[in-house]
Amino acid sequence: MEIVLIVVLFLLLIGLAGWILFLEYRHRQLDRSLRLLLTGRGGADLESTLLDFVARMNHVEQTTQAMDHRVADLEVRLPYLVQHVGVVRFNPFSDKGGDQSFVLAILDNHADGAVVSALHGRTDVRVYAKPVVGGQSTYTLTAEEREAIARAMKPRA
Repeated sequence: MEIVLIVVLFLLLIGLAGWILFLEYRHRQLDRSLRLLLTGRGGADLESTLLDFVARMNHVEQTTQAMDHRVADLEVRLPYLVQHVGVVRFNPFSDKGGDQSFVLAILDNHADGAVVSALHGRTDVRVYAKPVVGGQSTYTLTAEEREAIARAMKPRA
């Protein structure tokens, strides 16, 4: 009976020694992995890598905020920028051929801007400009000028 107990204890001792060797092997592997993680392959440790990452993220956040401010500024200005252009070519004089004269409407999103009329004659070209506010002018608009404004403000597909 004592021999059986000794054999069982010996087998238990060998099993525990094997278990300890296995745990030591795993510990060394984990230790190597941890050292590699903390020191890095290029010599940079995890802390400096994370600090660098945080600094870059802060820079990205600042850049994003600056872009948001610029976009908001552009959204405020956009309705007042030239967005609509309409051109009408016509022949103001029945004794001449060709549609060399034209009207150019240049308007913002509120239909504010100007119409420029160029009348081409035999010996000269006359250019006129009229201010436009809300699609109307304080000056009398010709049919061609009204058409140019309508073309400029026509929705595009």
